[in-house]
Amino acid sequence: RFLDWDGNELGCLPEMNLEPLRALGWRPPERFSAIATDGKMEIYGTIYFPPDFDPSCSYPIIDHLYPGPQVNRSQPFFDADEIEPMAALGLIGVTIDGRGTPGRSRIFHEHVYRNLGGASGIEDHVAAIHQLAETRPWMDTSRVAVVGHSAGGFATTRAMELFPDFYSVGVSQCGRHDGRLVFAMVLEAYDDPEDPESWLRASAIEEAGKITGKLLLIHGETDRDITLHNTMRLIDKLIEANRDFDLLVVPGDDHVFSRRRHYVERRTWDHLVRHLLDLEPPAGFEIHEHAD
Repeated sequence: RFLDWDGNELGCLPEMNLEPLRALGWRPPERFSAIATDGKMEIYGTIYFPPDFDPSCSYPIIDHLYPGPQVNRSQPFFDADEIEPMAALGLIGVTIDGRGTPGRSRIFHEHVYRNLGGASGIEDHVAAIHQLAETRPWMDTSRVAVVGHSAGGFATTRAMELFPDFYSVGVSQCGRHDGRLVFAMVLEAYDDPEDPESWLRASAIEEAGKITGKLLLIHGETDRDITLHNTMRLIDKLIEANRDFDLLVVPGDDHVFSRRRHYVERRTWDHLVRHLLDLEPPAGFEIHEHAD
């Protein structure tokens, strides 16, 4: 509804007809709240369901994250989120805004100050998923994946470093893994530019050897926003620690995979299907754009 300053109705938006979606087995996302690891702060998120969701079944979980601190990841409105097709693989998807993300109180946001390496409350993500599973037995916390792009790619590796027993599968796309090698507009605003130790804390490089799960690294060769050597430095540390990983470098492609986006999506889905569902995806499957 649109109102004027006196409260008089000027008009309203038409209601969306969701019945065709529901007929396909689609279930609307569910907003939730949980308690952060400080035991006080309330955090918010969204759950996404697979088609024909059956509460008597058990589903693996995807935590699709972006750590801010400049944007929210979990939106309180209908959005064609890229986590929806991932959930359609037969998974439960979650997006969560932990402490450090914007739009809340100052004390909530300050959790990220000089703590960018904490990926905007990644410990709150773990706590929230455990809390959700207490009342939703169809969420299998023994099979949890983490997926993210750019700062979310960094947060993916940090999540697998900080909680290797929880996040057993990960896909990191164009991750800004080393805070010392990317643009300063975010890092210097939140981590002290006069303190080299703070730049180390904003890096996923130094603790890469803690990763034990199934990690897929994807990067565009000509990415100018987060250059390829961010991922190469991470790889060097993984090799030094004798860790296994999968790697996809997309020749001639940029930060958002504008040339080969569909192939990157397919490889991401394949990784999740193999390591969360223990299934072999169809060989040579292609994703095509729908015509308008």
